[in-house]
Amino acid sequence: MKGDLAMMTKMRENMPLIMWILVGAFLATIVFSWGMGGFKTKGELDGVVGRIGEREILYDQYNRLVQDRIAQERGADDKPAPITDEKIRQVRKEVWDNLVRSELMNSYQEKWGIITSDEEVAFAVRNNPPKWIRENENFIKDGQFDRARYEEFLRDPRSAEILVSIESEYRSSIGNQKVIDRIIGPVFVSPDEIWDEYAATTRKFQAVAVTFPLRNYPVDSMSITKAEIEEYYTKNRASYERKEKRKLAYIAIPVTTTREDSNKTFELAQETIAQIKGGEDFAVLATEMSEDPGSAERGGDLGYVVSGRMVKEFDSTMFATEPGQVAGPVATRFGVHIIKVMDRKRGGETGDSVRASHILLKWKPSTDTDERAGQTAKDFTDAAKAEGFTKAAARFRLEVKETDWFVKAPTGNIPGIGALIPAMDFAFASKTGSTSHVFRTKIRNEDNYVVLQVKEVVAGGVTPLAEVENTIRRTLVSRKQETLALEAARVFRGKVRDMQSFVSETERENLKVDTTGEHTQRDFMRVFGSDETIGKMMFTLEPGQVSEPLSNSRGAFVAVLVSKTTADPAEFEKKKAEIEERLRRQKQNNVYTDWLAQAEKAVGVQDNRYLYYPDY
Repeated sequence: MKGDLAMMTKMRENMPLIMWILVGAFLATIVFSWGMGGFKTKGELDGVVGRIGEREILYDQYNRLVQDRIAQERGADDKPAPITDEKIRQVRKEVWDNLVRSELMNSYQEKWGIITSDEEVAFAVRNNPPKWIRENENFIKDGQFDRARYEEFLRDPRSAEILVSIESEYRSSIGNQKVIDRIIGPVFVSPDEIWDEYAATTRKFQAVAVTFPLRNYPVDSMSITKAEIEEYYTKNRASYERKEKRKLAYIAIPVTTTREDSNKTFELAQETIAQIKGGEDFAVLATEMSEDPGSAERGGDLGYVVSGRMVKEFDSTMFATEPGQVAGPVATRFGVHIIKVMDRKRGGETGDSVRASHILLKWKPSTDTDERAGQTAKDFTDAAKAEGFTKAAARFRLEVKETDWFVKAPTGNIPGIGALIPAMDFAFASKTGSTSHVFRTKIRNEDNYVVLQVKEVVAGGVTPLAEVENTIRRTLVSRKQETLALEAARVFRGKVRDMQSFVSETERENLKVDTTGEHTQRDFMRVFGSDETIGKMMFTLEPGQVSEPLSNSRGAFVAVLVSKTTADPAEFEKKKAEIEERLRRQKQNNVYTDWLAQAEKAVGVQDNRYLYYPDY
């Protein structure tokens, strides 16, 4: 009984972690923040990080999920995994995406009248126990999951609290799966599609061809009339739909290592040397302190190093130090090094070598330096909102730069600034002249605090004819060139019947004949380039047969098939199921992704995280 009670207690304590594992893709997961909103005034925030339909996602709820997820990612307390800034940003994204999907699923369960019965939930709980239970030592017997112990757990009244949570999540996940099944259920892969996919990557052909390149048929661009351009524009208006684009002004305040910071790093190195000379273990200190990840986990051990392999300052000190001695601090462009020499080998094919360990303390800005840069950026933001961006920049002696035009992209990539999703969100959620909060990012591998202003906005819609007229003119020139090249190919084709007449006519007209090499229809093909339509057509010919005139953006062609292989039916049967499953998954993923995008628009998703996380 005591063992059962201890198990129940531990399971209740682990419920946040258990739920994370159980819910998986559909449960909201979130990330750790170094402080709500960074350098922002509390009055500017309402505690809402986003809205999904009518539901408000509160910062406190979101950040609590973050803490739980980070705890899960860290793992056991005795061996916690390191959590990088990149991992934090990744989890924030995953959590937000899963929150959106979960809310959409709930919305469409209600919209489509999807109901999950108690019987369905009970069946799932009884017959498909969660992974964390299947792997829990209390349910393992002889290395296998013991169903009898699980059945006993289900009957135990003390399990009620845990079972309620499990049943709730199973009810949600079963309903979610019903929504997904309804979305992707109609997906069908035909036998012909499976065969075509197999054949496209296995059968090969080889041909010879004569090319009529576009450059041989010049067309005066001024011969393209205004009427032709307008007609093409009218017929292809959809091709000239453009997304809304924006341009930003911005200032950047670099977080630069100061002389004082460098002196502190040097002082820390001297203190560490004193500890080593006082008896502290070099390897232990290297593991704890060194910022060279490659050697730190080995206690700083670099192995045997030959002369000239390290930077000059490090190399000369290392080879001047006797085995058993510690040298330093040694300053290099990487930081400050403390070097311990363990052994020395004379001569050898590569010369003398030394076995050494080191502790690296990198040059980096202190917390005070970082905070001063951040506070300057905050002060600038306040001034810019009060007196204007340009005027404030002049007073703070900061250079105002401008980005190129950009459209909204999921990567958050902004010209001149780099990938910064919260800045992208600000840019497209704000009016012209709006000044942002402070963001932190790396520009050319250097940490910076940046403040943005929406400089210009161009609305989405059909691009005016005047802006694309020259592009259309070039397109029509190419089309006319292709028409002329195709006509020349038709004239040539009318003179040949087979390989023999093909060869004799090319010789008579002094035309160059190229071989394609052996290719599948999806390869990049010599002569034709990447053109699956032409590649597939070649398999309709028999060896020695002459093709009809062909064309693409390279020019026009007449080809003669030299050889072709056939797809092996026996091998196809072995791979048929695998190909079918792959095609089905591709179709299902495409259908689901399209549905998700449409559902987000229909329900309405507002992401305000950029107000709370300057580097999410």
